[in-house]
Amino acid sequence: MDVVAVSTARTVVEAEAGPAASPLNEILRDIARGGLASLVVGLLVAGLGGRLVMRLATLVVPDSVGALTENGNRIGDITLGGSAGLIFAGLFLGPFAGTVWVVVSPWIPGAGLARAILTVPVSVALGAGVLIQEENRDFRILDHNAVVVAMLVALVAVIGLSIAMVDDWLDRRLPRSAAPQARSTIAYVILTLIGGVLVLPFVVAGFLQPGALPVGVGLIVVGLATLARWVLRHRGEAPPRRLTIIGRTALLAAVALGFVGTIREVSGALGG
Repeated sequence: MDVVAVSTARTVVEAEAGPAASPLNEILRDIARGGLASLVVGLLVAGLGGRLVMRLATLVVPDSVGALTENGNRIGDITLGGSAGLIFAGLFLGPFAGTVWVVVSPWIPGAGLARAILTVPVSVALGAGVLIQEENRDFRILDHNAVVVAMLVALVAVIGLSIAMVDDWLDRRLPRSAAPQARSTIAYVILTLIGGVLVLPFVVAGFLQPGALPVGVGLIVVGLATLARWVLRHRGEAPPRRLTIIGRTALLAAVALGFVGTIREVSGALGG
C-alpha cells in the first residue's frame, strides 16, 4: 500500500507541475530573457541615466553650457528632441549590450548579486569604448573633465550590473513551456529572431572594427563556446570541463584586451 500511495502521490505532483520544458525551449527562453532585460535596462538605465549624466556634466563644467555637442545638441538645453534622442540611444545600446550578455553570461560564475558584481568589469571592458572615444570633440568642450569621464564609466558599469540583475529577476518569473505552440514559446522565438537578425550583425560589425578587432576575436571564440554549449544542452548533455575552460579563458582574454582599449580611450578623453 505504501508503494502504491507514494507512486500515486508522485503522479499527482508531476501532473500538477506539468511536462518539463524541452531543452530547446529553455535555450530560447534564456536568449529572449537577455533581450528583454536589455530593453528594460536600455530604457531606464542607459537612456534616462544618459540624460542625468549630461545634466550633471553642465554642473561640473558650467563653462560648457551653450556649446554644441558632436551630435548637434546644445549643452544645458533640456529639450524634448534631445531627451528623446538620448532615450533612443539607450534603446539601441541596451540590445547591443544584451546581445553581448547572452553570449558571455554562460561563462560568468555565481548567481544573483554576486554574479551581477562580476559582470561589472566585463561591462566596463567591453562597453566603455562605446561611450568614451578619445576623438569625440565633446570631451574637449567639457575640458577633458575627469568627473564627467568617471560618470560615463560608472554608467556603463551600472548598465552591466542592471542587465545581470534584471535577467536574474526575469529568470524567476518568465514561464517555461514544453509545448512548441505555447504563446510563451512563440514569443521567445520571435524575440530570438529579432535579436539575431536586427541586432547581432551590428554587434559583430562593431567588434570587427580595426580598433576593436582583438576583443572581437576573443568574443567570437566565446560565442562559439556558447553555441557549442547550446548544442550539447539541446542533446541533453552536460558541457565538458574543457569547454568551460575555453569559454572562460576566451572571455578573460577579451576582457583584458578590452581594458587595454578602454584605458587608451579614457586617457584620450582626459586629454592625455
